[in-house]
Amino acid sequence: MEPPRFFTEIFPEEHADLSWVPDGYEEITSDQKFLHAIDMYWEIRRLSVQVCVMKINESDSVHDIGRQENMPCVLQGSVDPIANQIIEQPAHDIASSLVEPLVENNTEVPWVDDDVEYVGLDDEDLVSGSSDSESDGDVEFVCMEDELAVEDACGSESIVHATDLENPTIEVGITFGDGDTFKKTIRQYAIKGEYEIAAAYSESGRYRGYCKAERCQWRIHASQLQDGRTWKIKKMPHAHTCQSTGKVEKNCMASNHWVRDRVLDWLAKDPTIGAKALKKRLEEQYHLQLSYWVVWDGRNMALEQLKGKWDDSFEHVFSFKAEVEKTNPGSLVDIEFEQVGKKMRFTRMFVALKACVDGFLDGCRPFLGVDSTHLTGKWKGQLASATAIDGNNWMFPVCYAVFGSETTENWSWFFSRLHQAIGSPPGLVISTDAGKGIYSAVTQVFKNGVEHRECMRHLVANFKKRFRGEVFEKHLWPACRAYQRHRFEEHYNLMYEACPEAMKWIHDNHKHLWTRHLFCEACKCDYVTNNIAETFNSWVRHEKSLHVVDLMDRIRQLCMEKMFLRRKIARKLEGKILPNVMKDLNERSRGMKYMWRYSHKDGSEDAEMLGEVEGVTRDLVHWRHTVDLQQRTCTCRRWQVTGLPCTHALCIITSIRGYNIEDYVHEYYSVAKFKKAYGKSVKPMTDRKQWPQVNPGFKLWPPILKRTAGRPRERRYKSAAEGGTQKRTTRCKRCNQLGHMAKTCNEYVYDSDAPPPAPPKPKRKRGKKNVIVVPSKADVVPHEQPSFVEPFMSRRLLELEPATPTRAITPVQTPSPMTRGVW
Repeated sequence: MEPPRFFTEIFPEEHADLSWVPDGYEEITSDQKFLHAIDMYWEIRRLSVQVCVMKINESDSVHDIGRQENMPCVLQGSVDPIANQIIEQPAHDIASSLVEPLVENNTEVPWVDDDVEYVGLDDEDLVSGSSDSESDGDVEFVCMEDELAVEDACGSESIVHATDLENPTIEVGITFGDGDTFKKTIRQYAIKGEYEIAAAYSESGRYRGYCKAERCQWRIHASQLQDGRTWKIKKMPHAHTCQSTGKVEKNCMASNHWVRDRVLDWLAKDPTIGAKALKKRLEEQYHLQLSYWVVWDGRNMALEQLKGKWDDSFEHVFSFKAEVEKTNPGSLVDIEFEQVGKKMRFTRMFVALKACVDGFLDGCRPFLGVDSTHLTGKWKGQLASATAIDGNNWMFPVCYAVFGSETTENWSWFFSRLHQAIGSPPGLVISTDAGKGIYSAVTQVFKNGVEHRECMRHLVANFKKRFRGEVFEKHLWPACRAYQRHRFEEHYNLMYEACPEAMKWIHDNHKHLWTRHLFCEACKCDYVTNNIAETFNSWVRHEKSLHVVDLMDRIRQLCMEKMFLRRKIARKLEGKILPNVMKDLNERSRGMKYMWRYSHKDGSEDAEMLGEVEGVTRDLVHWRHTVDLQQRTCTCRRWQVTGLPCTHALCIITSIRGYNIEDYVHEYYSVAKFKKAYGKSVKPMTDRKQWPQVNPGFKLWPPILKRTAGRPRERRYKSAAEGGTQKRTTRCKRCNQLGHMAKTCNEYVYDSDAPPPAPPKPKRKRGKKNVIVVPSKADVVPHEQPSFVEPFMSRRLLELEPATPTRAITPVQTPSPMTRGVW
């Protein structure tokens, strides 16, 4: 909207006929109103004033000579150096006492900034085309025409400040919006030019800097203008004559605030970028040496600006709960806190999205891998998750939570919320590691015969700490993977004969299921490890440093993206069984060197066919199995446990014309089940500023931090079985050899500047580890074989304690699987 214009006169109002004044002008009848108008338009430096000069004739009547003689006068103020004042000259027959003097003769303009001189220009050339013989009608047209706005725009442009702060221009006369902008610009100018600038004065109203290099005469002076905000460079007499300082260590110009401004956009796109990666990118872009800790501090400042302070982030957990329940009705979000002193502190939080729960119950196998991973942010808590698998053996996240540590109480709370979300579906299997807290929490919550499996990789890792030997390397994993009981006993008895204490230790400390011959046939999953949970931990490994609310929201976004992507894949699928499953079965059906025979049940139809398949192993050991196509069973039990036809069943199916493999695959691998798993979607959410405002009646404070020894790691050490190193090798910095450090180096070095060798230190006596090494059969002396007073045979291992769950074969009806939690 165009600002109002003003009209003023030099005679009292009662002597003037102001009917000719155009609409849109406001009358100024006093100096106070005139000063008020100037103050009103001081910020934009632009004020349009229509001045009317009056004359008294011999009959004491007032005439509008400005209107009659065509004398519009425009008074303009501008801080632009090229601003001017245009005053149209009056006719020569008008008394000079009634004409306002020209501005170019007026040397004092009190309201103009002293730093920006106001210069008036002669406008005779501009109006040289006007004629004194113009009629009154033409003069009235000139007065009514809105030409002032055009002239004002030409002579009173607003100040244009320096805006390119990435590649700034530092010259005399450049203006900046405020002092902070100027100081950031001068710092960026120094870094881009590879200078080091010191400030003799760096105050709120002025700045004076100089180059720190010797013999360099570069100086700069800038100060604040009279408007109280704008800064302007006043003096910069000399140019730089110094060498580059970009490669020096600890560059004083690259501060943590400068790093914050540079990495702000990068972290907004990917907040998981570490300080090391940011340091490398900044050094490559700006050609300077940065300290790691300066970048680390700047990164934290940028994240705090983007995400807010860590202490204040816990106040948004209730708003997050309300927004999730609003956008995804039926989801379960549970928040718990405790009172410590006079403060209510956050303890744990659980999230189960409705789409994920329904997808698990409708389209996935009843198998859950439960595990936790440590958080890498300020709070060193645990991120727990329950992950399922779909027909393609793809990870399917069901729920996730955060709590302080892996205690029995926290795991019991997690499994109680999990039970509240999914209930107890038939054939449910929960696979965990051998942690103390999680070990007993499953049986405390799921008391309806849920099968509890134990990760074999964790069992082997704990077993190797106490028992070692070639017999265990050959038979422990095969015993775990055996589908038949007699195959398990073959491997187990060999290990028992070699070391009964080892098998007794497994029975006493790992009482849950870890061998396939004890797995139930309802789950259709034969996993002996908990890698599905480790897959989830690897999926969110870059998000674990976020604040709790941001972490929960980010995992929700990942679930939303994954559900959307796989739903697009499901829409393109056709047929009965998933293509990946059929591709694998078709490959397994080729190249089988078996012998088969057919049979049938008494009084049955032709479809109820029986088969007998036999062959030899790689060790030339003969074997034989029977197959029932109608019941979908095989004596090897692989078909019953996995739901996929084994090689023996494939041999019978493919030998009969008209029989298709896909007709004998379980429905968990069907396209229909896959589409049901991803039939629902996770709804999007707005940012936290638009979440519902929830007032719990108190301020929620963060949990009390427990500092760990040393620098916290973001990734755990990998064992040798996972691809990690068995033993770390140290390289000496003195002789560059492996196996020792520089302070204990006794090697001779061919370097005169090398430090002298360190005196040898006495070796520290270390206690021997209590590890039992079992020799192979060739090394065992007959009289050294253990005596079996009370033989601990594998049958005793099968006679598990009553409290230990084995199989879940009885369907359990539970109430509504999804209920909302309360604070």
